[in-house]
Amino acid sequence: MRVQQNQHSSKAGSLMFEWVMKIGRPLLVLAAWCCGLGAVFAASLGLSSFVAPDYWLSDNMSFFIWQFLYGGIGGTLCAVAGFWFVRSLRGAYRLLVVIAALATTALAVLTGLRTIENTVPPVASSTDAREIKIVSINLEALFLGDPVLTSYLKEVDPDIIVFQETLWNLQKWRWHQRGLPIGGPDTSVYPEHLLVGDLGELVIFSRFPIEDTSSLIIPGVTPPGASVHYNADREILSFSINVEGRTVDLASVHSDSPRTARRWHNKRAYFDKMDAVIAERLESGATPLIAIGDWNSAPWSARFQRSLEANNLVTAYPDGIPQVTRYFFDYRLRWILGSPVDQVAVSKDIGIVDVSLGPHIGSDHRPLLVTLQLPEQAKN
Repeated sequence: MRVQQNQHSSKAGSLMFEWVMKIGRPLLVLAAWCCGLGAVFAASLGLSSFVAPDYWLSDNMSFFIWQFLYGGIGGTLCAVAGFWFVRSLRGAYRLLVVIAALATTALAVLTGLRTIENTVPPVASSTDAREIKIVSINLEALFLGDPVLTSYLKEVDPDIIVFQETLWNLQKWRWHQRGLPIGGPDTSVYPEHLLVGDLGELVIFSRFPIEDTSSLIIPGVTPPGASVHYNADREILSFSINVEGRTVDLASVHSDSPRTARRWHNKRAYFDKMDAVIAERLESGATPLIAIGDWNSAPWSARFQRSLEANNLVTAYPDGIPQVTRYFFDYRLRWILGSPVDQVAVSKDIGIVDVSLGPHIGSDHRPLLVTLQLPEQAKN
């Protein structure tokens, strides 16, 4: 009796499997073709940023290289699994899978090469060398007295704080409403030396004296339909700090976000001016230089790499890999809807000891924290 029941169950299971395959196979075949086509499409979008970097749309594809790699790899693997279901047009399907694999491999190789371009490995920390710690944060108008922000700053204890999207007049009004000085009752959070750009968008706090300051405003063109809160003008805040008798130049940068073609042109004009400011600082003497901030540019952008090459600068990434610093909608979705846009670049006489990212602090950017080793001799 048990044998008959087992045979009956086996027969029923076999019929069920045949019915599912009869109904489901066309859907699986369709899904397999879509995966292969999706992989080719994703890889092609990523490759466009390498093939045509001087066009708005293709250059912007560099922001999403990680997503295109995920799509290319995942789509190719699913397409390979699709060989179990695809019976007709096998030759065309095989060609599609090969193209998807080659395009994804090419994207991975180019991404790897671009990642290590103008990149240096970290140097060992040394008690004999002078090191400074800098944190760069795009605040998105986050209040300077926000407890999450101040708690993070207390924890990392930076020597220099570089803020973008500060809205300085609004910050002062907020402190005034509370009847407190800038920095609030706990002034140890923010170092004593303060520099505010002419637009109030870039703000620097430093433990070291700030000298030789310059705030250069780059006029931008407002695209049609832009928000009333959008300001096309941007600034570059350059200055020097005196670190125990050594002079170090810094440039705080924040270009326009190239979400439209007009704003992309604003960003390119900003980069041209930024290159000129950095070059002028470097030509003024044998002074180490640090450029840091929200570049609104992924490291895989050819224009970003041109700025490094033109000024003989180098960079580094957290754990050696560019990671998402700007995210959209929700911090938990940063790997799906995010991009690495906050960067640091230094002259080759400065050693990069460490680059890391802070936690979610309430802005739409994660803090960029860098520890740098100054050269033995710097211009006095």
